[in-house]
Amino acid sequence: MAEISIQELTVENIYKCIDLELAEDQVDRIAPNVYSIAESKVHSNFTPYAIHLDDNVIGFVMTECDPNEIEERKYWIPRFMIDVSYQRKGYGKEAMHQVIDMLKKNDDCHYIGLSTEPDNDPALQFYESLGFINTGELLEEREAILVLNVRK
Repeated sequence: MAEISIQELTVENIYKCIDLELAEDQVDRIAPNVYSIAESKVHSNFTPYAIHLDDNVIGFVMTECDPNEIEERKYWIPRFMIDVSYQRKGYGKEAMHQVIDMLKKNDDCHYIGLSTEPDNDPALQFYESLGFINTGELLEEREAILVLNVRK
């Protein structure tokens, strides 16, 4: 059985992450992986990862930990994507569970936040199926903020 894993971004998988493709209706909704990787090199709070299915890179995720933020904004997932050819097969859900578990290992992680466009119904449904709750707030006046309560 194929296994999903979240792995450090390396010389071996960086170009595979850059080459991942989105569905046509997602292209304008998610920043290109190359942009996110570049962003992670100048923002020390960002950590990029490759999502692997066995030895194949099938997705990209970037986490953020900002020790200066309030509890609800300290742990964040600013980027998450699965290559179009691997979508709707449960891999994204399994990968997100692993990212959540990875972040929950930090004792000060009480909440995990993320954002998406308020009219992106497939993304909202996906995140809500994982337990994220739409706060009704907007990030930079354009993206809905969702929060997962991981510990009291």
